[in-house]
Amino acid sequence: MKRLGLELGITFLLNFLVIFIAMRMLGASQLTGSTISQLGFLDLIASIIEVGLFNWAFLHRQQPINAMTHKVQGMLKDEQPAHVLLRHNDDYYELAMAINRLQTHQQKLLRAKTQQTEELRLLLAYLPIGVMVIDRYRKVEMANAAMAEFLQTEINPHRHPYTQDIHQFELVSLIGKVISDKTSRRQVITLPGVPTEKRVEVSVVYTSTTEDFFQILVLLYDVTEIYAVEKMQMDFISNASHELKTPVTAIAGFAETLLGGAKDDPATLDEFLGIIQRESKRLTELIQDVLAISRIESQSLSEQQVTTIKLAEMVTEQTRVLQQIASMKRVTFSNLVSDDVKVSADEKKLDEIIKNLMSNAIKYNHEGGQVKISYQANNEDWSIMVQDTGIGIAQNEQARIFERFYRVDSSRTQQVVSGTGLGLAIVAELVQSMGGQISVHSQRGVGSTFTVTFPIKTQK
Repeated sequence: MKRLGLELGITFLLNFLVIFIAMRMLGASQLTGSTISQLGFLDLIASIIEVGLFNWAFLHRQQPINAMTHKVQGMLKDEQPAHVLLRHNDDYYELAMAINRLQTHQQKLLRAKTQQTEELRLLLAYLPIGVMVIDRYRKVEMANAAMAEFLQTEINPHRHPYTQDIHQFELVSLIGKVISDKTSRRQVITLPGVPTEKRVEVSVVYTSTTEDFFQILVLLYDVTEIYAVEKMQMDFISNASHELKTPVTAIAGFAETLLGGAKDDPATLDEFLGIIQRESKRLTELIQDVLAISRIESQSLSEQQVTTIKLAEMVTEQTRVLQQIASMKRVTFSNLVSDDVKVSADEKKLDEIIKNLMSNAIKYNHEGGQVKISYQANNEDWSIMVQDTGIGIAQNEQARIFERFYRVDSSRTQQVVSGTGLGLAIVAELVQSMGGQISVHSQRGVGSTFTVTFPIKTQK
């Protein structure tokens, strides 16, 4: 309005000046007062019309500028305003087209960024490696679900100090050293877990674009199974070495004694030959266990030779086979499986499972103990249970007894230490290959019950 009034005043002044000059040129005597007033009034009207036309032209000219300004402001707010459309002969046509092309390019970049962000989110969500990003203010910018699982906590999605999530001293200390030294580090630490603790390889990576801006990337990788395999291998070497050394030493020693003249005494000869026979049998069992594991690995899990089996007869046959070993400890068998029970399964594998479980029940039983074999079934599955009255298994060892080469603490089983620690591992892998499950219920000093369950539908 101020602009309009100023323009109106200037225009009126100029018109009045024109009239004044005209009056001077024509002479004051030729103009009456009425004529002068009429001229002034007409000039005022002309001025108003002129100013109006001028402002209309100005506003019309300003419209594309306002439209482009509004569009740029919307783009800055990540909005999607409509394109500015102008005539080809408009002075601002090229500028408007450039802004339209810029918006199109910006939208493409935003879509690509959104897609990359979603892909990264999905990748991190399903990545088994724990990932956490810490900024220069020691606050968590991002962490995935695996990291929350490793830390056994719920991580707040909003920025917060990383010490709210990480409480393990070794991990906090490692991150602090990386921030202080500005040098990436790697270390294997132990994290508490359920049901057992985890061995985790930690990589803390220092990244920076400028001296003042940096980020810390924390990566956690579960190496528990790798360490477990290494421990199993070490256990195997230790156990196998012991199991091989003892019988080989005994066989060599007694054979040398016999060759040295002890063979001339019939009683000594029989005694030493009996010892050599027993130690040779221990060597044979060791070799058979290793070969059994190798055979299971080489077979396809889907290989099944399913037949109908009379379960009671199979148990009775194994009782006869193991009777000599059982009699040495005065262990008695109770076959509680009904004679009319028939199951569909792979006969060789099931026979191996029952033999190993019954043999195990004898080894870890007390003198004069008992071994009971029973059967139960429902509409979905059937089970065979082998129960002993032996020394039992500690609660903290029950989760590992099916691992290869694992042996229960020898200090608790001195009276029955023998074997490679492969028996239950063989059973577990055979059961798995038949689509079944194995479990154990045990109490120290009372005994153990091993239950093997197979689904009926997979046996048809």
